[in-house]
Amino acid sequence: MKQALKNSTPSGISRKKTDNFKALRLYLILGLLLIFTAFAVYAQVLIQNAKREQEYVPRIFAQYIAYTDGYLRQSEKYAQMLAEITSKRFELIQEDDFQEAISDYMFLDFPGKNPIPVIITDSDTIPQFWNQVRVPSDISYDDLSEADRLLLRQEMERMNRSDLKAGDSVINYVYIARPVSLQDFIKGIDYSVVVTDRAKKPLYWRNVEITEDQSWEQTPAEARKLLREKMSGMSEVPLAQASEQLGYIYFTAPKSLARIGSLVLLELLLLLLILAFGAYGLILLHRTEKDTLWIGLAKETSHQFATPITSLLGWLDRLRDTPPGAMAQEDYDKVLDQMTTDLNLLSYNANRFGKVGSQTKLKPVELHTLLEESTSYFQARMPHLASRIDIHLISKIQGVQVMLDKDLFKWAMENLIKNCVDAMSQKGGNIFVTATQNKQHVYVHVRDEGKGIAHSQWKKIFEPGVTTKTRGWGLGLSLAKRIIEEYHHGHIRVLESTLGEGTTFEIKLGKELHK
Repeated sequence: MKQALKNSTPSGISRKKTDNFKALRLYLILGLLLIFTAFAVYAQVLIQNAKREQEYVPRIFAQYIAYTDGYLRQSEKYAQMLAEITSKRFELIQEDDFQEAISDYMFLDFPGKNPIPVIITDSDTIPQFWNQVRVPSDISYDDLSEADRLLLRQEMERMNRSDLKAGDSVINYVYIARPVSLQDFIKGIDYSVVVTDRAKKPLYWRNVEITEDQSWEQTPAEARKLLREKMSGMSEVPLAQASEQLGYIYFTAPKSLARIGSLVLLELLLLLLILAFGAYGLILLHRTEKDTLWIGLAKETSHQFATPITSLLGWLDRLRDTPPGAMAQEDYDKVLDQMTTDLNLLSYNANRFGKVGSQTKLKPVELHTLLEESTSYFQARMPHLASRIDIHLISKIQGVQVMLDKDLFKWAMENLIKNCVDAMSQKGGNIFVTATQNKQHVYVHVRDEGKGIAHSQWKKIFEPGVTTKTRGWGLGLSLAKRIIEEYHHGHIRVLESTLGEGTTFEIKLGKELHK
């Protein structure tokens, strides 16, 4: 086989159209890879988000248990502390210097036992003693700066107040830091949540894109409407104690779980895209193959018809230019014979092209005789000068009949032999046509001594439009394959090929069996 020249086009179509097809195929492959990559990344993101979101509810539950336990412990401790202060007050009130005794107790004994923020005031709410607050406790209230006094007042506002009475009169107030409230607990949650009362009126909310430092009554109407809309899309969990309904907690269901369900739709969409891309590629490939086939057939038809038509025109010009009676009868008969030969060739070519694409009736033909005709025809027309080419027939199938269409099979053999001649045009050599048989099949091997074919091209050379010649439409081997396999139900292939040494084609046909 003749190898492609450096600047040759390996297709019967134009280089621009070939390059466009290759570029489109590359874009389709890259597009599918990008879609697969994006799909895989998105799936991983959804899985990670779902895993994290699934941990929210257990974490809230654990935090709420810890909050409840801590709240009860703090409440119990505050009650003990208040009882201790009350008891100590009544114990020290019997002392001669009550003020000094209570001060020593608050500054020396109390902080070690109760590391909890506490402020004790007189009946006019003037702070007398304080502990574990952000104001120095070893300075009297009168000696505090205005800033410290203000800070002490602010701490008192955030504390729970209890009365210390003597009889019916309040003689002191005790301010103790509140246990962590449910509202404070909600603020520490990194999840969308709303807490309501039993009437479903929102009390606290978190991570719902609405201001959290205002009460429900202070929240603007639009924000309230938005909060209600968000609650309608949340999961509702009732808060109840025994038979008493305390309220409700609303939280957002994990979004990633719902999105994972959409992966099925994405998979279907991806499958449809792959099918669409594949179908489009097949349509494009079929269209390109069809265009190449038709263009090649048109060129081949033009070539096959051009020679006899040109010859006929030449004979007509000779007859037209010869005066009546000036041509001898012998010359006139020769002209008629040549014109008849050209007309027969036109009829033969028309008949051969007419069989392409139509139903063909096969008949028993002696294959040996047909091969002799084909090799003899080419031997008479082989070059015998600088690049001498000889063709040889080695047949062991004399008398064997095969079901053939004679014209189409001779056309396939012509294309194979022409391919061999093209492969040897620069160096010459021999073409061997060998015919053998077994019980069921006949084998025809056509071997040249040309430049050979790379193994990666053994199947591609039978595709329409594939050619290694600088000029050509890549139709010969494709047409031979169609004739052998579709019309004669045989098989054609590259049996072997070595670069620089030559190529062997094999045709396998079934025998015509007789009862």
